[in-house]
Amino acid sequence: MEKVKISNSDGKSIAAVIHFPENKTEKLAILCPGYLDSKDYNHLVGLAEALAEKGYTVVRFDPTGIWESEGSIADYTNSQYLKDIKSVLEYTLSKRDYRHILLGGHSRGGIVSIIHAAKDSRISVVLGIMPSSGGLLTGEKREQWEKNGVSISERDMPGKTKKREFRVPYSYLKDKDQYDVVGEVKKVHVPLLLVAGRSDTLVLPESVKRIFDSANEPKKIIIIPGIGHDYRFNLSEVKIVNDEILKYLSSNQ
Repeated sequence: MEKVKISNSDGKSIAAVIHFPENKTEKLAILCPGYLDSKDYNHLVGLAEALAEKGYTVVRFDPTGIWESEGSIADYTNSQYLKDIKSVLEYTLSKRDYRHILLGGHSRGGIVSIIHAAKDSRISVVLGIMPSSGGLLTGEKREQWEKNGVSISERDMPGKTKKREFRVPYSYLKDKDQYDVVGEVKKVHVPLLLVAGRSDTLVLPESVKRIFDSANEPKKIIIIPGIGHDYRFNLSEVKIVNDEILKYLSSNQ
């Protein structure tokens, strides 16, 4: 495992961790964290380790503007996140020629993975773990966000009981409005795996299925009983999700 700094489109550093397999192969996986989540959360670390055991070189990273990456929270937009994926991919390909590239992530990380894959023919397979098909945020929450100028959220610090506060500007929401994952998935023409949790109350399985219904073949959706959106807090649940992902990958290569 190696910690690296990767230059983004503006010359700021993206903090990333690379997991190397025991025997090098032509398989690469890039894992994208969810909204305000860290690359070091258990579910991404566990998936990275599991994929490395199967021969993948795996990169997990913090998008520009949060956690260990440079930039301010104002840089944390979908537009920049998509540029970050490109920067991470091109950095990794500059080190080695990978012929099989998995791009995926949890929640928002799954959404941006689908949107990026719609425009990048180098991607071989796409993984979306609990991505929401929700459209524009409307109603009172949006009005309050615009009125206050920011939306305040907390996230637990990896491996600690302390929490970190993020004050996300309203500009994040305005940038997000221009992206439609249900429309973009129609442009993806490589295998797509979507994972939903039957107990997920934040992104309902029905929301994930709307993406699935708009996707091209080959595609698969797995709805796992007893799994919620924050399954990362339970290592046994992390293993259940990862085992399902690995089972799919092993039968589709």
